[in-house]
Amino acid sequence: MRKPGLVPLMVSIFAVELGTSMTAVALPLLLIRDYGTTLAAGLALALRLVPNIAVGPIVGRLLARRDPRRVAMLSSLLSALFAANIPVCEALWQIQLLTFGIGLTAMLAGPARFVLRPAVVSEGDERRGNGLLMAAERVSTLSGPPLVGTIIAVGWPLGTAFLLEAASALVALIMMLRVPPLPPTEDEEAEPTQAKGRRALMAAYVTSTRTLLRVISGDAFIRGATLTSFSYVLAVTLGRMMLVVMGARQYSGVSGFYGWMLAVVGIGGLCGSLLTARFRKVSSGALYVAVMLIEAVGWLSLPWLPNLSAALAVMVVIGIMESAGYVLYYAEVQIRIPRAVMGYFYAAFIPVVDGCVFLGSTFGARLADASLSAASVLVASVMGVPMLLTARWYFTPPGGIGQTVVARPRERDPRQERERDPQQEVATVHEGKLDEGAKSEGA
Repeated sequence: MRKPGLVPLMVSIFAVELGTSMTAVALPLLLIRDYGTTLAAGLALALRLVPNIAVGPIVGRLLARRDPRRVAMLSSLLSALFAANIPVCEALWQIQLLTFGIGLTAMLAGPARFVLRPAVVSEGDERRGNGLLMAAERVSTLSGPPLVGTIIAVGWPLGTAFLLEAASALVALIMMLRVPPLPPTEDEEAEPTQAKGRRALMAAYVTSTRTLLRVISGDAFIRGATLTSFSYVLAVTLGRMMLVVMGARQYSGVSGFYGWMLAVVGIGGLCGSLLTARFRKVSSGALYVAVMLIEAVGWLSLPWLPNLSAALAVMVVIGIMESAGYVLYYAEVQIRIPRAVMGYFYAAFIPVVDGCVFLGSTFGARLADASLSAASVLVASVMGVPMLLTARWYFTPPGGIGQTVVARPRERDPRQERERDPQQEVATVHEGKLDEGAKSEGA
């Protein structure tokens, strides 16, 4: 049964991702137009990822102690303010500062919206619910680039794209008002310390990282899916850099080859998000392994395909498999990870994913430029080999994390130990034995 907050959260995710996808196109165009392809301009693009990679894990404690809905609303408000000011910037350092601020808001928004999923997706309906949320994200990423192209085509200022991102962030904030509040849980991972300032931030960072390690040690499915997520994201980023090089070499006569490839991936992703829930009779483990291996084969085949039509068809399949894998992963996280530690988990998980994106973007083009065939083999290996090595982990039932993370035994109070009377304990045990003897005689 659908919970009342699912549609508002879908619209909120759509609005946020629409603004993000527009800025992903408009910001490089703005920087190249006004400042050229300098190192400082490239830094402005990277600054959006830096906050999440560097300090993202501290968000876990905030999400455990506060309503994640309010955290998401605050991040949307701040993001709108930062994005609306980009068009009026007069210096590169101002754009860099605002971009860093948008990165800070993303550091809050990403984990908060993930933690809210159990509040709007019913138990037993995890695949369908997460599939609908993923579909909203895919539609937005398909819509953003064409909107920027339309703005340029009609002659509007490029800064309009940033104003639209600010407006979409406000829409996301308004829709969050219709999402049910998720009250804070007992912060079972918090350390019994009164540390403040830098020590408190370090403690939160360590707690999120430690929780991630404890969670993946407590459930084999989550362990395998989380570890292979890092290699998967690295492989996909390398693959997209490979597509850029393919467009310049094999398909130099095709205008906008890279854009066409991303567009059909988005179409496939939308289909995969909606179709995954229909395979209810197939176990999540078997389906997860299958979609990842099929996608690896798809990336491997790209340099050897005969024409553009074949490449487009393979990219549609890759998009279907990609979205199906994400839906299955998020559904199993919702099923297997307790709410009390979910914020800590995502706060540590997302920065590592962003770090893999950063590595893939940095080295992918150079590797593909050396050899397209070798690059495709590398992408398929980084994606497929870890999946094969961990395949048996995806067939374990849920339940281990609640025992290893949440239900930790409480330490005994030394004062109570000192106050206990040993003679009284002996008398209690003796009386218990007498009672048992009386019961046996009565029988």
